[in-house]
Amino acid sequence: MPSDSPLVSVVVVNYNSGDHLPACLTALGASDTPLEIFIVDNASTDGSLALAAEFSATKILKNTVNRGYAGGVNVALPHARGDYVMALNPDTRVAPDCVSRVLAFLETTPRAGAVNPLILLQPGGERINAAGQAVHVTGLGFNRRLGQPRPRAGVEPVRVSGMQGGAVIVRKKLLEQMGGWDESGFLYHEDVELSWLLHLMGYDLYCVPQATVTHDYHLTMYPEKLFLLERNRVAMLITNLRAATLLGLAPLLLTTELMMWGYCLLRGWNFLQAKAASYRWVFQHRRALAQRQAFVNSLRQCSDWAVLKKLQWGYAWDQFFTLGQERGESQRQPAGGLPVKVGKPE
Repeated sequence: MPSDSPLVSVVVVNYNSGDHLPACLTALGASDTPLEIFIVDNASTDGSLALAAEFSATKILKNTVNRGYAGGVNVALPHARGDYVMALNPDTRVAPDCVSRVLAFLETTPRAGAVNPLILLQPGGERINAAGQAVHVTGLGFNRRLGQPRPRAGVEPVRVSGMQGGAVIVRKKLLEQMGGWDESGFLYHEDVELSWLLHLMGYDLYCVPQATVTHDYHLTMYPEKLFLLERNRVAMLITNLRAATLLGLAPLLLTTELMMWGYCLLRGWNFLQAKAASYRWVFQHRRALAQRQAFVNSLRQCSDWAVLKKLQWGYAWDQFFTLGQERGESQRQPAGGLPVKVGKPE
C-alpha cells in the first residue's frame, strides 16, 4: 500500500495466551502495511504479558480485571490513531497481504461498515473457520462455511450477514459513534451484536476471501459459554428489536428457545442451569437493557425488517449436529476459567 494510505490500528486482546501470542505478533510484524499494534492484557497470570513486551513495535495496555473481548478493544480505542480498527484474537496469524487487501476494499466501498478476512483453520489453512458469520433472525450466530474447503469461499468480496469477531476490521468512526463496542455481555456473541447494530446504522458487512488469517479454532460448548451466549443473545434481541417485531418473530423465537432447551437437556444438568441463569441475568439487568435500547434507537437508520432481510432465516444444522455430538468436558475452555457465575444469582 502507498505510504500515505490510511492507518490501521490492530488490537490484540490477550488473556493467558502465552502459547499463541508470539506467533500472532510475529505475523503482524511481517505485514506489508504499516500497522499500529496494541496488546490489551485482561489481567493475565501466565506470563504472556512479558512475552508481548519483547515486541518493541507493540503498545501494551494493562487491565487490572478481565473486561472481555469487546472491553479490551474499548481500552485501546481512545489511543488508536488509525481510520480503521482491527480486533484480533491472539491465536490467529495474519497473512502479510491480509490488511492491505481489506483496506483496498474498504477504501472503495464506503457503505462497508466492517470486513472479515477469510479466516482459515490451523494448521495448514486448507479448510474454513469462517467466511464471515451467518447471523440468524433469532440472534444465533454461525460460522459461515465452517469446515468447508478453502475454494468454497470464492475470490470476490461477498456481502455477509455478520462478522466473525476473531479477526475483523471496523471503521473507527463507527465504533466511536456507537460509544465503543458494547462490552456489557463480557464475552461471546459480541460480534453478532456488533453486526446487528451496524446493520441498524445502515451499513453493509463483507468478507474479502483473498485476505486471509489462520485461526486455532475448534467448535465446542461448555456451560459458561452457553450461559454467556444465551444471555447476550436474548439481551440483544430485546434492545435491538422493537416490540412489534419481537411479536412477529414469536414463532421462530419460540422454536429457537425449544431447540436450545433440547440441546441443554441432551448435555445435562450444568447446561440446563446455564440456560436458566441466562434468563435470570436478563431479568436482573432489565433497567440497563432499557437504557441500551434507547441508545440503540438513537443510532437507528433502518427498520427492523430492513435488517432482518439481510439475515439468515435457516439454521446451520451441521453446527448444531457437531455440538450435539460433544460429550464430557470441553478441552477448549479459556485458561484460568471465566469470571462468570452459572446457576447462582449475581
